[in-house]
Amino acid sequence: MAQISFTESISKTDLRSAEVLIIGAGVIGLSAALRLAQAGKKVTILDRGALGREASWAGGGILSPLHAWRYLPPLLRLAKEGMRRYEAFANEIQDASGIDPEWRMSGMWVLDSEEAPLPRDVLAWGAAWGRNWQWHTATEMQHLAPMLRADAALFCPEVAQIRNPRLLSGLLRYVTALGVHTQDHTEVTEIRKEGTQWAVLAGNLRYYADRIIVSAGSWTGRILAQQGISLPVTPVRGQMLLLQGQKNALPQIVLEGAHYLVQRQDGQLLVGSTSEDVGFDKSFTPEAAQELLAFTHRVFPASRTYPVTQQWSGLRPGSPNNIPFISKVPGQDGLFVASGHFRYGLTTAPITAELLTELVLDRTPSLDLSPYALPLARKE
Repeated sequence: MAQISFTESISKTDLRSAEVLIIGAGVIGLSAALRLAQAGKKVTILDRGALGREASWAGGGILSPLHAWRYLPPLLRLAKEGMRRYEAFANEIQDASGIDPEWRMSGMWVLDSEEAPLPRDVLAWGAAWGRNWQWHTATEMQHLAPMLRADAALFCPEVAQIRNPRLLSGLLRYVTALGVHTQDHTEVTEIRKEGTQWAVLAGNLRYYADRIIVSAGSWTGRILAQQGISLPVTPVRGQMLLLQGQKNALPQIVLEGAHYLVQRQDGQLLVGSTSEDVGFDKSFTPEAAQELLAFTHRVFPASRTYPVTQQWSGLRPGSPNNIPFISKVPGQDGLFVASGHFRYGLTTAPITAELLTELVLDRTPSLDLSPYALPLARKE
C-alpha cells in the first residue's frame, strides 16, 4: 500500500492528538510515559512492532555495567543513579500492576581466567567508586561457589537483576491504567513541525503533539534523519539462549568476558550474549548457540543436563563510548531524544525517565546533561 504524505487530503487519515508523543515503547519510552502521565500530561506512545518486545525484552536483565572499569564516568554515573532507584521502581510497578518483575539483589561473580583476565587494580577501582568488591581465590571459590568452575573471581554484591519481560508487562499495564494511549505495529514514516505543534504520520494515523520524544532504540537515527539530524546510534545484535535448570542452582549472576549466566526464580537459565555488527539483521545462528552453550557447560558443569528451550536475538542501540543521548534537539523546539543506551537501557531506565520528564516540563535536570547531549554539543 502506498504511503500517505502530509500533502494528501487530511480526510484520508485518522487524526489524534497528545501533549507528549513518545516514539518507541521499550523500557525507556514506557518509563518516560509513566512519569509524564503522573505529572498530568496526556501521553501517546507508538512502536513499530509489538510493545516492549525489542532490546529491552531481549536482554538478560543485569542491572549494572558489565566490566564497569571499562566505561567512562558519564555512563557510570547514569548507571549508578539508575541502580540506586531500582528497588523502589520495581516495587512501584508491582504494587500498581500486580505483576512481580522479580527484582533481586543477587550479586555477581566476575570470573578471572586466561581467556578474560581481570585488571590487577580492580579492587582499588571499585573502592574509588564506592563499591565493596571482594576478591576470592580458587580455593575460596570452592567453598563460596562450588557449583562454578573458576580459578579466581571478583564478587560484586551491589548488582541486582530484573526479569525484564515481566517488568515491561507491568509497565505497560501501569501506564495504560494511567490513561496513556498505546499503539503497536505503527511505524513512524514522517515527522515535521507545523506551526507550534509537531505532526507525526504513522501508517494511516496522523498525530499532533506539543512535544515528541524519540526513544526508538536502534531505529532512532532513521527517524531523526528526517529532520536532517545525524545521530550515531547503530544496531548491535546480541544472541541469547534459554535453558531450563533447577531452581536455586545458581543464586548469583556469573560473568566471564562477554558471556554471562542469569538464573530466574523458576529455574530458567539465561545465557548471553554475542555482540555483532550485522545491521538490522535479527536472525540467530547455530554458531552462536554452540559458543554460548560451550561457555555455560564449562563454567557451570551442572548445566550439561539442562535442555535448551529457546534461542533469540535483539538489537541493542550502540553509541560512541556507550554513552547514551538524553537531550533536547537544538533548534527543534519540543523535540527530545533518548537513545544509544546499548546494554544499559534497563539499568538506567528510572533515571533516564526522570531526566526526560524534567526536560519536557522545562525543569532543571537533576544531573548535568552535557555529557548526553547530541554530538555537536556533547562533552565527555
